[in-house]
Amino acid sequence: MLHDVLGVVPRLFIHIYKTLLNRHSLFGLLRHILINMTFILIWITTFKNAYRIDSSIRPHIRVNYLERADHRIFDINFTGLSIQCICAVFGYSWMYALTRRPKLSILATLPPFLLNILYAATHTLCQPLDVFAWLSYGVIHFISPFLAAFWLWLFASPGVVSIFAWCFGIQNCLGIITHLSFPTAAPWYGDQYGYPLPPGNYSMPGSAAGLVRVDAVLGTHIYQNAFKASPLVFGAFPSLHGAFSCCCFLFVARYSRRGTFLLGFYVLWQWFSTMYLRHHWRIDLLGGLLYSAFVFSIFYRSLVRIDKAYAFGVSGGNGWQRLFEGTRLQYAFDTQPEKDYELVMASDSSTEEGSVESSIEQGRRDGDLEAAWVQDSLGVQRGRRKI
Repeated sequence: MLHDVLGVVPRLFIHIYKTLLNRHSLFGLLRHILINMTFILIWITTFKNAYRIDSSIRPHIRVNYLERADHRIFDINFTGLSIQCICAVFGYSWMYALTRRPKLSILATLPPFLLNILYAATHTLCQPLDVFAWLSYGVIHFISPFLAAFWLWLFASPGVVSIFAWCFGIQNCLGIITHLSFPTAAPWYGDQYGYPLPPGNYSMPGSAAGLVRVDAVLGTHIYQNAFKASPLVFGAFPSLHGAFSCCCFLFVARYSRRGTFLLGFYVLWQWFSTMYLRHHWRIDLLGGLLYSAFVFSIFYRSLVRIDKAYAFGVSGGNGWQRLFEGTRLQYAFDTQPEKDYELVMASDSSTEEGSVESSIEQGRRDGDLEAAWVQDSLGVQRGRRKI
């Protein structure tokens, strides 16, 4: 018995190793990962070394701008409601342009109104809410991209994780470029220095704001020390905490209806936490959403092509299918794709909608070429794949 177990364990590890390689050499896999993480590494390096930039060449810090803009956009008056409605129309137009689905596009009109509702709930402070906000802002925030990437590797089309990494890295690079070129103060600045707000300077330390209360609960000074030594103090707009959660939502929700609800809750949780802990204004979170949606839109066509290739078996199986290849679990979360490389190439190269329609009809596949909530950009209506 022991001999059999000892014989199975090495084979199991070899199988997992080959699954991770996915026909790459070890060097090729590492090179592939490094290329996909290019913008992520650029963002991290820039953030960590932002303090090295000479303050004499850095732009003026706008300590009042975000607070004024936040009230102008989100206050419940004629001007505020008009701007919120314009944002809602823009959100609807963006989602409809991607999906051509009116009912789904209505969801994209909600963010400005949801931010107002969540903001109204941030004025009551208590220890349970401190811990609730900390779990999202100070814990899950740091692991959510890794969890999302792992889930996408398991269940999404092969190659989606690479697109996720590029979107994640580029949105963060755009965010830190904005932080450096347009430095702004977070809500804690007024709480700490009082009103009227004093002029900001780059020698001022950062603040943990509401996370100080979490340090008191935990009996530590982790967050006080970490934020005090932050290399980029005046980087409120856009909120990369918000952009992180939105990026994870856009990708996971594309491939799972359950993921839509789970990640949707996470986005709202993150929005509430950042405002409750006084680290961001509502406009910062809306900005993070816009940055994430903008980059996602750039790579949308690539996702369409990847999903088509996977639907017809051109790109092989996803991580789950490779891990459980040859077992009953291989297609537990999906149906077996058709093997028809020529069909996919024909649908990609054709410029006439009619010819694309006829090519896809020949595929004999009932599942959607898109994922759970996105239609094919070519306008071909399909049934949804089981996730």
